[in-house]
Amino acid sequence: MQQRKHTLMILSSILMMLLMGTVYAYSVFRYHIEAEYQIGTFLSGIPYMTSLFFYALSMMISGRLLKPKRLRKFVFIGTLLIAFGWFISSISSAYFLLIISYGLLIGTGVGMVYGVPIYMVQKLYPKKSGLMTGLILLGFGMSPLITAPLASTLIQNIGLHQTFLTFSILFLVIQLPLSYLFILKEYSDFKSVAPDILTYEKLKPFKRIYGLFVIATTIGLMMIGLSYQIGVVYYEFDVREVTLSLSFFALMNGIARPIFGKLMDQKGFRFSVLLSLSLISLASFIGLINQGQHIVLYVISFGLFWFNLGAWLAIVPATIKEFYGIKQYSKKYGVMFTAYGLGSIIGTSISGTVMDLLGWTGYLYLIILLFVGVSVFILLHINQSNMLHESLNSESKNEIAADLPTV
Repeated sequence: MQQRKHTLMILSSILMMLLMGTVYAYSVFRYHIEAEYQIGTFLSGIPYMTSLFFYALSMMISGRLLKPKRLRKFVFIGTLLIAFGWFISSISSAYFLLIISYGLLIGTGVGMVYGVPIYMVQKLYPKKSGLMTGLILLGFGMSPLITAPLASTLIQNIGLHQTFLTFSILFLVIQLPLSYLFILKEYSDFKSVAPDILTYEKLKPFKRIYGLFVIATTIGLMMIGLSYQIGVVYYEFDVREVTLSLSFFALMNGIARPIFGKLMDQKGFRFSVLLSLSLISLASFIGLINQGQHIVLYVISFGLFWFNLGAWLAIVPATIKEFYGIKQYSKKYGVMFTAYGLGSIIGTSISGTVMDLLGWTGYLYLIILLFVGVSVFILLHINQSNMLHESLNSESKNEIAADLPTV
């Protein structure tokens, strides 16, 4: 009976992530928001940037407050905020109100709900947490596979504001009832592994991992937010082909999460990060060479960008658990996730400024390659720090073992 309830929570989590991942379909809304409010690329990115910022900020705050018996409350309140945000967006005639509704309300609600399934998985599946986290996040990454074509069709038939209203209703009808399922009791099965008292906190590379996550999210969110616009406006591909491509991008973003979750369980941090950075570099080189000449290469390039954002959203939770254990997980991951918000601000600001002032996508790819170089430099220092940590940790264990009385 208990196992059936856990399975139901996992399936419900995937469905909720599928709904909330609509945030990645913003590039579909963005084109129409620019026309509706008569604004440029930089300003049209602000609601998206604001939403991702409050999403990350909400994750940090809720991560400190999450407890097994509070999961239902967090999902319920978060879902109400999302639905209310979509509703206010549907009646907003002022651009500033759209920033508040789509940015602050929806972002905060998504952050509150997003952390619940991930926290739950760490409790229920400690030995397979990387894979299980990836499976749940599969829904969030693959959301645009459904929501991008849905949003595009709705906008064409009923308009932008009525589409916002439709999404508000969907969250109330589908996600709100699912909040009832989310409650855990502190059975002995869920007890966390005690944190390693021998760990040298100052040697844990939190700041360096944070830096890597900022760079990865800056790249990923920047390119995700411009996917539709670059394809249609700058490369002048057919609208239907670009919309269909967004579904493929969503698929890539989704499947990356369980793949890299499994890689983290089996190969570890260094291998996973190097693979991701290599793929990001490949995507940048393809984009730089192609420059919109061939839609197939556009699809491959942007598919890899979406894939690697999904990869990092599986890499980071597994890394935090590895370094800090389950008991500190929600607090540390909440702080780490502020890098996502920071990345959204940096990425949106860079992309909006570059495209408004320079109008050439090649600059974006060159900036990304520069970011990859910085990431490799940071990764080398993480490896050195981690080796020192393991050495000291091993020595301390031996010393304490020697001092223990023989039974």
